[in-house]
Amino acid sequence: MSILVSVQWDRWRFMLPARPLLRLDVAVVSHGHLDHWHPNFRQKDLVLLPRGIEVSEGFPSLRNVVQVDRHISLKGLQLLKLDGRALRQLLGPNTPNPHASWWIAASSGTRVLFIGDMNRVDAETVLHFIRESYMNNAQVHGVVLPSFGGVTAHGARDAREVAREVADVAFSLAEKFNVAVGAVPHPVPGRWADFNAVAV
Repeated sequence: MSILVSVQWDRWRFMLPARPLLRLDVAVVSHGHLDHWHPNFRQKDLVLLPRGIEVSEGFPSLRNVVQVDRHISLKGLQLLKLDGRALRQLLGPNTPNPHASWWIAASSGTRVLFIGDMNRVDAETVLHFIRESYMNNAQVHGVVLPSFGGVTAHGARDAREVAREVADVAFSLAEKFNVAVGAVPHPVPGRWADFNAVAV
């Protein structure tokens, strides 16, 4: 819980009874789509942005952006960025590019995977990644997933398909790997989640 409350995940925060690990006010950004950015980014100490992602329109004068190539270490929290290239190195050459960059946040041996947005095909990649992490003794203890309502984008063949895929992933993570699951409501809360964030 301390990892979850330590940063703002895109435009969401977890309001949980835990002490933050950082003294800094930090936002972690998954990708450049404007609906994942928030005006409060201007007041943050740091806005962590995957290198290669442009600052979203409407935020041209942000001076607190740190572009992260691979990882960044803040006092009390380490963050590792996973993009399509990194996932292919870990999981094999046929791994599709994810809709958004993923982040691993780690502290004191606990690791949380944040996925701010995803396509339908990313669901299988999530399970593959968690399985490989488990097999390689680098277990992920928590995963944050976007919680969808009806959506016809993201590779969906019907409006509820992505929501079903994400719910299936969440249940599999909990049952097979004993992973705690958080949700960032995009736009609806996750009924499958142990913890739901709130939009800032």
